[in-house]
Amino acid sequence: MTPAWRYFVVALVVAPAAAWGVYRLARGLGFLDPPWNPEHEERRTIIAALYAFLLFLCVFLFGFANAWPRMWVYFGIVNALALVFFLGIGLRAVRRLWKLRHPSPARPAGPGTGTAAEPEPRDGGAPL
Repeated sequence: MTPAWRYFVVALVVAPAAAWGVYRLARGLGFLDPPWNPEHEERRTIIAALYAFLLFLCVFLFGFANAWPRMWVYFGIVNALALVFFLGIGLRAVRRLWKLRHPSPARPAGPGTGTAAEPEPRDGGAPL
């Protein structure tokens, strides 16, 4: 058995344990709980996008450092697409979080904005 096959078999055996460990960690940190408000949801998205971006960036830079061997070229293309995807997801979440924390003053008042609408007359609107 070549060393490459040994690593492949080890990866197949270790992968379920690693996935279970990541699941337990995510559950323990509260990432699997439903978000309690829109800001919390966007913050979690930003954190996940940052971690994914850092992971893929390291792999991308490793490929450049090794002059992109033949198989790494294909992996680099997929990696670049993942970088762009997570960058887009993160930037979208940052923009949404900014809008949640800094509402525009030109937005019309509506339900849930904290402004009360004009009360309905109690007599059914009949003229006095």
